[in-house]
Amino acid sequence: MKFEVDKQTLKDLEIFGLSKADKTVFNLFNHTQCIGGRNRLYEILRNPLSDYEKIEERKEAIAFFQKHLPSGLNVDKDALDFSEYYLRHSGRTQRPPTRIVAIERKIIGKMTSSNDYYLVEKGVESLVNLLKDFYKFSQQLADKLKITGCPALLLRNNDEILRLFERLEFDRIKDSKELSAYDIARFDYLFRYTNRKDVFFILDMVYEYDAFLSVVKTAELYNLTYPEILPETENVLDIEDLKHLFVEDAVGNDIHFDKSANLLFVSGPNMAGKSTFLKALGVAVYLAHAGLPVPVGKMRFSILSGLCTTINISDNLSSGYSHFYAEVMRIKDVAIRLKTNKNMLVLFDELFRGTNVKDAYDGTLAIVSAFAQIRTSFFVISSHIVEVTNELQGKDNIRFSYFEIGQQDGHPVYTYKLKDGVTDVRLGMYIIKKEGVIELINNINKSI
Repeated sequence: MKFEVDKQTLKDLEIFGLSKADKTVFNLFNHTQCIGGRNRLYEILRNPLSDYEKIEERKEAIAFFQKHLPSGLNVDKDALDFSEYYLRHSGRTQRPPTRIVAIERKIIGKMTSSNDYYLVEKGVESLVNLLKDFYKFSQQLADKLKITGCPALLLRNNDEILRLFERLEFDRIKDSKELSAYDIARFDYLFRYTNRKDVFFILDMVYEYDAFLSVVKTAELYNLTYPEILPETENVLDIEDLKHLFVEDAVGNDIHFDKSANLLFVSGPNMAGKSTFLKALGVAVYLAHAGLPVPVGKMRFSILSGLCTTINISDNLSSGYSHFYAEVMRIKDVAIRLKTNKNMLVLFDELFRGTNVKDAYDGTLAIVSAFAQIRTSFFVISSHIVEVTNELQGKDNIRFSYFEIGQQDGHPVYTYKLKDGVTDVRLGMYIIKKEGVIELINNINKSI
């Protein structure tokens, strides 16, 4: 079953962006050397998994590369891109070439400056060099994979690669040097006709390893951790020292969910760290289900069926929706998803910020109480309507936390540290006074 995630969640968590300059999770992980590797990394991030074995296999493969082959796979980007371009242009159907025909084609191609011959000649040379380099890497990988408990995914794929190179038609490539016209013609026939499928399998492995090693580089740069994966029946999410990838010198926080406590209500004023915490949690769970390392000290999680967030929702003027109505429709959408996805992580930041205090109170109480009845999913709901916690205290599966705010010389000090309990700290008037908004307004008439 596919891991459920929607456009709003991808937007909230900033998984992808519109350009390379955007600060996104994808751009943070993208150190790929070629277009195919970049596309493979995008596919990995765009399609998180809900299959225990597949997640575990990918995670183990990436961790193995980081431990045993951190220097990675050195490929000539231009040669790789040209090889794929050459393979995509299959040309006309051919019969096995003879030496005479091969020489004639070369002479005619040189005399007429034929683009077709240039494509074949440069394409074959590029692909031969690429395959030779990848064969050497596969041999190196095979030596590393002799250890006990090596990743099944890498072992399976590498065995298939080496089997291909042992076949007579590919064996010629390993020791080939300067290519004659006949060599070009023979390899062209091999690459684009008789063994086209095998060549694309090898290229797919190049792209996958390029993507994996790109993840390794990010893991090294940001000191990421490989989580422990549990079957979905365990129903647990346990994280220590959770941080957001985009925040320098971030303060780590812990979070724990299990069957007895699956809803966390987070209170606190604006700027205390609630939204960043929700985003960090969402990103960590998303990456873990993609089989990637995460920005935590330690993480244990049971497989979830999906992730839904509501952090940066906006009104929809084209549909005539106010902000409040957009919030209600988003909650309805999440509820529909929960009907078919029994174990999701649901994150709501500041429920009902688009309406009056009374409706916000009543709505928050009603929605949190309803979600609390669903014991198979995990929920984190933040709100500045702290009064609602008095009515929620009796529910045994709800825990309450807040972001601690200290004070120094009469000014608030943000610790960004999550504490157990409920806070009644309010900073709205402090900020209004600090910015001198009231004085500015009162002085308007004096300046007229």
